[in-house]
Amino acid sequence: MKTPYTKQILIYILIFFSITFTSASMESGYYFLIPFLEAAGAEVGTLGGLVMGACYGVSLVLRPLVPFFERLAGKERVIRAGYFCFFISACGIALFARTAEGVILCRAIAGVGMGVVTIILQSYEYQLLPAGVRGRCVSLITVAYSLPALIVVPPMEYLIRSGHYNMYAATFPFIAALGLYTVMKLPKTGGSAAPAKSAPEEKVSYLWLLRSPQVLFFALSAALFAFTDAGQLRFVQLAGERGPAASYFFSVSACTAMIFRLSCGKLVDKLPRKVCAPASTLLTAGMMFAAAFASSPRAFMLCGFIFGLGMGFGYPAFMCLTLDIGGRRSAVTTLAVVFGFIYSLQSFVCPIFLQQVINIAGSVTWAYRAMYGTVILLAAVIVYFSPRVYRDL
Repeated sequence: MKTPYTKQILIYILIFFSITFTSASMESGYYFLIPFLEAAGAEVGTLGGLVMGACYGVSLVLRPLVPFFERLAGKERVIRAGYFCFFISACGIALFARTAEGVILCRAIAGVGMGVVTIILQSYEYQLLPAGVRGRCVSLITVAYSLPALIVVPPMEYLIRSGHYNMYAATFPFIAALGLYTVMKLPKTGGSAAPAKSAPEEKVSYLWLLRSPQVLFFALSAALFAFTDAGQLRFVQLAGERGPAASYFFSVSACTAMIFRLSCGKLVDKLPRKVCAPASTLLTAGMMFAAAFASSPRAFMLCGFIFGLGMGFGYPAFMCLTLDIGGRRSAVTTLAVVFGFIYSLQSFVCPIFLQQVINIAGSVTWAYRAMYGTVILLAAVIVYFSPRVYRDL
């Protein structure tokens, strides 16, 4: 029988899930921005990396300032303003942006939203979700990251391939409006922590984090994982060279990650996150590497399936590691900023760096093989040292 307390937690999960889903839907749908611009007659050229990475670059710069904005204006105002930036950006692309420079500007505005929404949402999760079930709750919420690749990406790819470019662009303001409505439903926290034994509040600085070997090791491990995730930003171009539609990879990956998180969410609480989180990078990097050799829909689907397993466990495990290492509420918020900063950095750097590797290698295929072959080797080293570095967790 569900108690009022359990019902309240389920409501929180539903709200967090909805906000995450709409944010992820816009990001996944915009994977096709470069084909959209090319169809509009715009010359993308070397600006392709910025078209895909501008949002993450602005987010990268803004994230360290989020705790300051939170203290100044409060969670509610900051996250609402952030999501309004998503809406303005989507309207700008739908109505006006038909050049690479115009899209870059609109995506930069979206970066303001991304810079605050993820961090503030994690802070809400820490305050409102009990520590004893936080792992499985986060697993359920992060299903929303995978779901758009299953139900949003295929229709978006169809619209682009069918020449319905205006309809493609016009979809995103409606998604952003739905997310903004859901943000308005977030409860007022009033500064109360999650139902758990709490330690006295203590301010934690970025300097303290830099002095912690565990935090530095976590940052390196998370950076490799985020780099494999960011490989999806240019995957449409890889698929164009290899032959099969990108949706074969995206849809199977998303479906696998979603099923894993729904049915195996408890594993995030039971398995040793300190080893399994970095080990998931081996799976995701390995499948990015393998996809560069695939040339059939079945091969893309197999790569997507294994990639989805890695993402299904890895992302919620890394999110929970921020809570494990942070411990205190102020440390969790600061470490969440670091995790978000790393993710934004990789999402900004990866498309631009990949463009340079493509210029050197002469093809997207060889660029993926070189980059993710290297990531596999680095991830293996991280996995080997993880038990020693995280021995007291």
